[in-house]
Amino acid sequence: MSLSNIQRAIQEAITTASTPAFSGVRQAGVATPCYVYEITSAAIDVVTSGIPALCHWTVTVQVEAIADDLANCLALVDDLRGTFTSPITDTTWNCVLVLSAFSVTMSTEPIDDGKTDAERIGNIQLELLVQETT
Repeated sequence: MSLSNIQRAIQEAITTASTPAFSGVRQAGVATPCYVYEITSAAIDVVTSGIPALCHWTVTVQVEAIADDLANCLALVDDLRGTFTSPITDTTWNCVLVLSAFSVTMSTEPIDDGKTDAERIGNIQLELLVQETT
């Protein structure tokens, strides 16, 4: 299982019809609310003695939940936490995503979307355990 497949599974898990998600940077002109995420670290368990085994990854993901005000920002944080309440099986990318840690800090960012108010950012750190399913 490749790290790129894990990234795609994360993208699918956090993107909703009303809240788009972007990897790395927010696209210019995209209105809030939205998520911007980045895999900041990944470690894979090593198979010993040449015995084939399913891959097991530990992945840390930084997610910014971006909204126009605090209430909407907190709703995005709660929605993301709810997404990972139970393991997510992704049959397209053949993996299971399991949340093992979730932390949040809040901040206010400068205006960058052409509006007259600053945006609220929920800075979320997810630690996911990822297991190959095939």
